[in-house]
Amino acid sequence: MSEVKKPHLPIGYWLKQADQTLTKAINDAQQANGLSRTDWQVLNMLFELATASQAQLTETLKPFADSDVLNATLANLGARGLLTGDTNSYQLSHQGQQIHKTALEHQKEIRQQAIWGISEADYATTVRVLGQLVQNLGSNNSDSVKRI
Repeated sequence: MSEVKKPHLPIGYWLKQADQTLTKAINDAQQANGLSRTDWQVLNMLFELATASQAQLTETLKPFADSDVLNATLANLGARGLLTGDTNSYQLSHQGQQIHKTALEHQKEIRQQAIWGISEADYATTVRVLGQLVQNLGSNNSDSVKRI
């Protein structure tokens, strides 16, 4: 029997696969905390910044959630008592800080599993290369089309 030939899979394939795999792993791990990946991202962003407006959250998290999803996420987290403030200035409540602390431990486990066998140098190179790819093809870079 001949070996089945596999197609060359481009970077776009691996980017989508990585994102889908990360989302599933994060959703599965954070389910115990009653969180989704988007919930986690909002909580973590507020933890890192201490306060953020809805506009800041929407801009930063737009690769992960459109404004309708983000608005529903903010409303849900607020209803659960994890956020305080309003559209101009959200912060984590005391309960939100506690959930974040627990959720962060789960995230650390996911990160360790995700990068197992990848050197720090390879990880840094991957992030740098992907950042450059986004910059090259970004909507703010009209020169990118000229270089192709």
